[in-house]
Amino acid sequence: MDVVIPYAPRPAFLPFHNRTERWAVLVVHRRGGKTVAVINDLIKRALQCPLESPRYGYVAPTYSQAKDVAWLYLCKYAAPIPGITISQSELSVTLPNGARIRLYGADNYERLRGIYLDGCVIDESADMAPQAWSEILRPALADRQGWCVWIGTPKGRDAFWRLWRDAQLDASVYSLLLPASVSGLLPEAELISAQRAMISIQGEARGKAVYLQEFECSFDAPTPGCIYAAAVTLARSQQRITEHVLLYEHSPVYTSFDIGAPANTICWIWQTVGDRISLLECLRGGDDCATPSAWAARLRDKSYRYGCHILPHDGEVSWAVLLREAGLQSVICLPRPNSEWDNINDGITAFNRCWFNSVGCAYGVESLEAYRAKEESDGQTIKNVPVHDWASHASTAFGYVHQAIRRGLTADRSAMPNKVMSGLRPPPIRRLGKSNTGRTKQEDWGAW
Repeated sequence: MDVVIPYAPRPAFLPFHNRTERWAVLVVHRRGGKTVAVINDLIKRALQCPLESPRYGYVAPTYSQAKDVAWLYLCKYAAPIPGITISQSELSVTLPNGARIRLYGADNYERLRGIYLDGCVIDESADMAPQAWSEILRPALADRQGWCVWIGTPKGRDAFWRLWRDAQLDASVYSLLLPASVSGLLPEAELISAQRAMISIQGEARGKAVYLQEFECSFDAPTPGCIYAAAVTLARSQQRITEHVLLYEHSPVYTSFDIGAPANTICWIWQTVGDRISLLECLRGGDDCATPSAWAARLRDKSYRYGCHILPHDGEVSWAVLLREAGLQSVICLPRPNSEWDNINDGITAFNRCWFNSVGCAYGVESLEAYRAKEESDGQTIKNVPVHDWASHASTAFGYVHQAIRRGLTADRSAMPNKVMSGLRPPPIRRLGKSNTGRTKQEDWGAW
C-alpha cells in the first residue's frame, strides 16, 4: 500500500528526514517548523518499522504542553492513513501495521517506567528533570535499539546546550542549528517587529536577549529569570567546579536537606575550610532511599565525620525525630525564612566561596544552572517568583548551606585572622575524584 502523508518538508529539514544517525539534536527558531517535522518523521518511521508492535513517543515537559503543541499535528498528518485508530483519552494514534505513536509529559515521568520505545522525540529537554532521560527514556530504547531526537530553542548553557555541544564532536549524532536569519522562513519585517515588541515590553537589554535566544538560537544570550546560571558560569571559568575538591578529614562535614517526595528529597554534603565552602556531594532520594531511616543509613555508609544535619523549618515534625532515632546526631531545623528570596540571596552572597566536586555534585550543579524565576502579576504589581520544578529542590537545599553558616551552626573559620590561620597545622585530607568509593588517605599540605 502506498500512503501519502500531506506534508511537504521544508528544504532545511530534508537532510534530517534522510539521516542515518541514531541520535539527532535540532536547535530551531520559534515557528521554524521543527514540531511539524518531527511529528511527520515519527509517522513515517512508525509506518516503515519492521518490528512487531512498534512504539513511538513524543515527550514534552508537561502532558498539557504535549497536547497543546503536538496533538493537532499528529491527528492532521496521520488522518489520511487508512485504518488508523485515534485515541483522544490516551493522546495516541495506532497505525495499520500496529505501530503506536503516543504523546507523553515528563512532569510525571515515573509513570513511564516499564514501557519500550522504538523511537522518541524529546521537546524542550532543558525543562525536564535529567533523570527522565537517563533513568526512563534511555532504558526504554535499549532492547530494540531505538532512536531519539531532541528539539528546542536555547535557554542559556543548560542541559540542551550540552547536548548540542557534544553533538558537534560526535559523528554518530545528526545536528541542525537553524536561526531565523538563515532559514528565511519568516519575513524580515516580521522579525524586526517581533524584536521591537520584545524590547518595548521587557526593556532593551532583556528584549534583545530574548530575541537572540528565541529567533537567532543563541546559547550565549543571557537567559531571563535564571538565578544562579551566571554564578555557575563564573565558577566554571575559575575552575571551582572540578574533580579535585579536597576533603579535610579532621574538619566536620555537614548536610543540608530539602524534603519532599522521595525523588525530590535532596541532600548536599559539604564542608567549610577557611573561607572556602567545599560542596562534596549532592544526593537524590528515590525508591531505594525514601525514608529518614534509609537516609540515615546512606549517610552513615559515607564514613564522613559529621558536624550537624540541617533540615528546613518544617522538618522537625516529619524528619528530625526519625533521623535522630536512626542514629544521626545534631539534627537541626532552620527557622522559617521570611521568603524564598531570603534563602536564595544567602546562596548568591556566598557563591564565590563555593567549590564543587564536579562528579559528586553533577546533579546539584545542573539544578542550580536551571533554577529560575518568572514574572507574575496580580493586576497591580509584578514580582519575580521562583519556579517550583525539578531544579528547585537542590537549589533550595543549596540555600540552606549558607543559612546554616550565617546562623553560626557550623565551624566556619572565614572570620579568623590570616596570621592565626598560618600557625595551624593542616589536617589530613582526602582527594575526591571520579568516585566516592575506594578513596585513600593522602598527606598533601599544598592545597591548604
